[in-house]
Amino acid sequence: MKLLWIGGSHPRHLHYINTIARAFPLSGAVIEIRENLLPQPPEGLAEVDRENFIRHFGNREKAEKKYFGDQPFPNCPTRKVTHETLNTPESVDFVRSVDPDLALVFGSGMVRDPLFSALTCPTVNLHLGLSPRYRGAATLFWPFYFLEPPYAGSTFHFIVSEPDAGEIIHQVTPVLHPDDGIHDAACKVVLQSASDAVRLLEIYAEKGAWVTRKQKATGKNFLASDFMPEHLRMIYNVYNDDLVRQYLDGRLKCKTPNPYRQF
Repeated sequence: MKLLWIGGSHPRHLHYINTIARAFPLSGAVIEIRENLLPQPPEGLAEVDRENFIRHFGNREKAEKKYFGDQPFPNCPTRKVTHETLNTPESVDFVRSVDPDLALVFGSGMVRDPLFSALTCPTVNLHLGLSPRYRGAATLFWPFYFLEPPYAGSTFHFIVSEPDAGEIIHQVTPVLHPDDGIHDAACKVVLQSASDAVRLLEIYAEKGAWVTRKQKATGKNFLASDFMPEHLRMIYNVYNDDLVRQYLDGRLKCKTPNPYRQF
């Protein structure tokens, strides 16, 4: 099986594909070089929001180092791109040279034409969020903001032209520990997703297909512009990044997800 990956360059993205590549070697990769994990706080923030912003993204970088360490790029023919050069004729030419039987997507910008149309093989996206409830951007942040930490999960789905809307193949919710903060939960989602991806590919190699479920038109498609530093007050000033403990102790009442699984 010739496997193509289209993904990002952050440690979480590379951990995912390196885990897969140990069981299913890659035939090619298109890697988008992503933004710095430590963005600068926007100008004009109140001091509380500036402190929360630095704490939030600093903790994200620490968590990625803790859970994923240093990750090399996959050992296969590779095209490195930026957000602007992902969906270009040059990427199309590279994909056609690989001629994959199956493509995986995780951590790149949205795949659009002409690249989208060039992916004639089944193409599976790993979306960090439980679709359709949490679609779009920052969808491991919003479950915490809306006091739903058990909804920090992921969705494997076929890609379509609409963001995170294709038929669902499999969903992941990790086992959480009372000491987990928001970034621990996010990293555990990726760890479990990488492990589950190997099992999904084993099923595909054996059966040639998965049993999928169509998405219902409920939930919200979050935009990157929906996030404001002021939202971090809920996580840090109200709950001191202790939402998982309060949920597990029964002090935080929220719905429990019913993820769709292949196994």
